[in-house]
Amino acid sequence: MKWFDSLYKQNTPLLSPGKLLSPRENQQLIRQETRNRTTVDCCPSVLEMIEPEGGKNQDDQFVELYRDGDYRQRFYELSCHKDIKNKPCRFMDKKIHEHSRCVQKYSYTYALVKDTGRSHHQQKISNKNFPTFPSKGPEGVTWTLDYIRVRSGCSCVVTPNPKQKRKLKHKRIRHEDET
Repeated sequence: MKWFDSLYKQNTPLLSPGKLLSPRENQQLIRQETRNRTTVDCCPSVLEMIEPEGGKNQDDQFVELYRDGDYRQRFYELSCHKDIKNKPCRFMDKKIHEHSRCVQKYSYTYALVKDTGRSHHQQKISNKNFPTFPSKGPEGVTWTLDYIRVRSGCSCVVTPNPKQKRKLKHKRIRHEDET
């Protein structure tokens, strides 16, 4: 069994991304996309392997990743499909369609990073008992474990309509005054 259904591909365009579709058009889209997979995503993600030179840690600081010649750290990321990122989610009801957005989500994973001796951050790391590793060679560089931020999927978020909130609050106040 696969850990993830057949993935979307960045170079394969999505049909009508971010557009409000009728129920019939949504059904056609579902039928078309389930030819290649068993499920259809409101906000499709794309699996990508990356070999970055650095990344952001949990303190939002850039950290240099370990590399040695042809040896590089590789990470798998689930990125929002380029056609849907920051657009309204697919398959939404027309009342909330325009209040929805497909947004990139992130998580953190271990990486071997250059130990720069940043006192505050490194104290946090040493409290976690992360080991340090001296490099081969005359530079005297030390490497340690840290977390770096990686893309972990595309998610649909719905923002409430502020006008609707005000109307509901106003109705509630009037109702309380009547009782």
